[in-house]
Amino acid sequence: VNNAGVSFNDIHENSVEFAETVIKTNFHGPKLLTESLLPLFRLSPSISRILNISSRLGSINKVRNHNIKETLQKERLSEEEIEGVVKMFLGDVKEGRWEREGWPQIWTDYSVSKLALNAYSRVLAKRFEGGRLSVNCFCPGYTQTSMTRGQGTHTPDAAAEVAVSLALLPPHDLPTGHFFLGFGPYNQSRL
Repeated sequence: VNNAGVSFNDIHENSVEFAETVIKTNFHGPKLLTESLLPLFRLSPSISRILNISSRLGSINKVRNHNIKETLQKERLSEEEIEGVVKMFLGDVKEGRWEREGWPQIWTDYSVSKLALNAYSRVLAKRFEGGRLSVNCFCPGYTQTSMTRGQGTHTPDAAAEVAVSLALLPPHDLPTGHFFLGFGPYNQSRL
């Protein structure tokens, strides 16, 4: 379970001052950990599971730039293309043009980091489809954490309980390439 999540914005702010740190923590951290563990997953006789804690803020519909959307929606999206999108974002931030380039408008750096994580999860799920690796994402929603300054609709314990239940689904109920949203009967979609 990759639960990397950092944002330096207050609830109603949208600064990208720490965009590089947010991208490194929320996207590159889980990606590097996953890549380090893949050889061990391949050795496992049972189904290995990756559950990335993500956000609906990282949904493709939050991107207004048609070219970025088109790239990330490609059927045969590659990790290199995802990294290219992330580099483009960081370049736009550095050059001060991120607002006009069609990036998500709410918690932009956090949203882009989770957009990249969702795309990477989709690539992994496709790569190992039919194999012994399940890759999914879960958005717990507005959770009472330090990132939200203690505001939210539910506790971290409640979110963790749902994440654990998803990570421990029995093999016959275990999907791959899905995005789970919220609590109760899960609202899920393909990544």
